[in-house]
Order: sequence, then C-alpha cells, then structure tokens
Amino acid sequence: MPNAETVLASGLSAVGDWVKTCRPKHWLKNSFVVVPAAFSEHYGDVSVWIEAFFAFACFCPLSSAMYLLNDVVDRKADASHPRKRLRPVAAGRILPIAAIVGAISLMAIAVGLAAILLPVEFLAAMGAYTGNTLLYIFLLKNRVIVDVMLIAIGFVIRLLAGSIAVEIEPSSWLLLCGFSLALVLGFGKRRAEVETEGVNSEYRSTLMSYSRGKLDTLLGVTTATCLLSYMLYTVAAETIALHGTNKLIYTVPLVAYGLFRYLFKSQEGRKDGPTDLIIADPVFPLTGLLWIASVIAVFLWK
Repeated sequence: MPNAETVLASGLSAVGDWVKTCRPKHWLKNSFVVVPAAFSEHYGDVSVWIEAFFAFACFCPLSSAMYLLNDVVDRKADASHPRKRLRPVAAGRILPIAAIVGAISLMAIAVGLAAILLPVEFLAAMGAYTGNTLLYIFLLKNRVIVDVMLIAIGFVIRLLAGSIAVEIEPSSWLLLCGFSLALVLGFGKRRAEVETEGVNSEYRSTLMSYSRGKLDTLLGVTTATCLLSYMLYTVAAETIALHGTNKLIYTVPLVAYGLFRYLFKSQEGRKDGPTDLIIADPVFPLTGLLWIASVIAVFLWK
C-alpha cells in the first residue's frame, strides 16, 4: 500500500501535468486583450482597466482549453517529437478523454465569467476566437501560410474582444499593427521550427513547404510592414488628435529594436516559439518595459 509521501508526490505530479498542458506562460498572448484600453482616450480611467483585466481573465481559461484540445489532436505526432513527446497527453499521463473534459470545463468557466462580468457582445468575440482556433486545430493547421494567417486572426480577435470589453471603437491602426505583429510572431515561430527540426513532415507537414529562405523573406516583409504600420500610426492625424500629442514617434526606436531582435532570435532556432523565446531572453521584457515607460512618458508630456 503506497505511503502518504508517495500519494502526495503522485498528486503533485498530476497537478503539474495539468498545469503544464494548460500552458499558463502562453497567457502572455492574451495581453492583446488589454491593448485597446492602453491606447484609448480613457486610458486614465481605472474602471476601463478593471474591465480589461476581466477580459484578460476570461481569455486565459479559454486559451488553455484550446491547448488541451490541440494536444489531443496532435498526440501521435507529438509522441515522435524530441521535445513534445514529453507533453503529458502525448506521454500518456493525461488521457485524451480527460483532456477533452478538462477543455470543456475551462470553456464553461470562461463563458460563465464573461456572462457575469462583461457585455454580451464579448461572448460573440470569444465564440469567434474559439471557432477560429478550432478551424486551425482540426482543418487548416497543415495548410502553408493559412496556418499563420489563422494564428494572426486569433490575435486580432483578442484586440476586438478587448475593445468590446472596455466599450470603445477599435482603431483601424490598432488592428493593422496587431495583425502585422501577429504575422511576425507566427512566421518567426515557423522559422524557429525549421531551424530546430528541419523540413520534417513527421512533426508538422507544413514544414515541407516552408524553407529557411522562404521564411526569411516572409519575416522580412512582415517585420517591415509591422514597423511601418506603427511608424505611420504614431504620426497619423487621428492618433495625434486622440492622445493630444505628436511625440509617440519617439517610441519607434524601441519597437524597431524589439522587432529586429525577434527576427534574429527566430533565425537562431533555439526556442520552439515566440513565448518561449521572449521569456527566455531578458532583453525582450526589458525592451517591453522601456517601451511602456516611454509611452506613459509621452502621454504625460503634452
């Protein structure tokens, strides 16, 4: 009969497996939900930030539910992957049926929170995000270029959801910058995968259609588009009118540095994706904090 220590260790291991599968570090992507509050005319209103936090809190269990379903669908391919084979579903430590039940439970939590805390339109945005993600997981994950487009659309839906949560009209510039940034992140992820795994269809069939040269071109184009979009946003007449300042242009160097560094790091292929890359490199959080500080300084310096 197992002793108390063995039972405790087993329980902690099971909890750790569930936490790992829910990928809480990837909740960083849900910060897109908060961005509309930061760049609205009501950025100084505490109630707006509370609503934005509620929106973020709803997207965290929802995105974790999507990761659970993704791991169920990918479990056979992940089992032959040098790193992903350690994922609890691929390794058999979490049964597929249990992961599906867990995903449904997390979606129910997300919907329940949204129904209580946020406008009813926010539920439609959550539905759109869920539909887009399910389309990616079950049908289009292995379609070259379309796979990254769907990932980018998921980020744009987060921006729209954040706008709904704080009840503001989403800026066209915000959507353009968000979409182009999401494309950079998506193609950077594929570039890192090609560098670490090669064009191996056993892990992901789309990698056979991608190559270092193609992805470097796509990264170059999307990075330039993203940077140019942000530059134009900072000097646009509506931006100056909204924030009462023309000094946002001084934040461009930090954005340029962050984008170029991400391009370089993606080509090195030392991490699986943007979240791992950004968390592992302390320069990215530092650059992000400096950018936030510079934006705040600009808003205060009028």
